[in-house]
Amino acid sequence: MKRYLVALAIAGMVDAVSYMVVAPSIVFYVLENGGTKEQYGFILSAFSFASFCTKPFLGWWSDERGFRAPYISSLIVAALGGLLYLFASAFPPGRAAVGAILVSRLLGGVGAANSALGFAYVAKVVPHSGQTTTNTLLSAVRMTGLAAGPGVNALLGGVDVE
Repeated sequence: MKRYLVALAIAGMVDAVSYMVVAPSIVFYVLENGGTKEQYGFILSAFSFASFCTKPFLGWWSDERGFRAPYISSLIVAALGGLLYLFASAFPPGRAAVGAILVSRLLGGVGAANSALGFAYVAKVVPHSGQTTTNTLLSAVRMTGLAAGPGVNALLGGVDVE
C-alpha cells in the first residue's frame, strides 16, 4: 500500500473520530460553560462555515505550492482547534469560555477543509483506473471514523477529570 494512502487514511480517520467525539457533546459543553442555545447553534454551524470558506484557499494554495504544505498546515490548525476545545472550560465561564469554544470550532473547520485536498491529491497521483477504488477506500475509512466516534465519546464520558 502506498504511503500517501496510509497517511490520508489515518488523517481522515482521526478527523472523523474527533468530529464525532465533539458533535454529540458540544451542546452540553456550551451550556455548562455559560453559553445559550443560540450560541450553541452558532458554534455548531461555525465548523462547517469555516470549512466551506477555507476549501477554496487550500485548493489554490495546493495548486500554487504543492500538496504537502497546505495539508500539513491544515492538520496543525485542526490539532490546535482540538486542544483549544479541550481547554476551553479552563477559561472563565461565559464570554471567555464560549468564545474559546467558538474559536476552537472555527479552527477545527479550517483544519477539516483538508478533506478536499485528499481527494484532489488522489486525482493527481493515482492512475485514472484506480481513482474510484482509492477514493472509495478513503471514504470508507472516514465513515468508519464517524461510526467509531460516538463509542470513543462514550468511553471518554466515563473519565473523571477532577
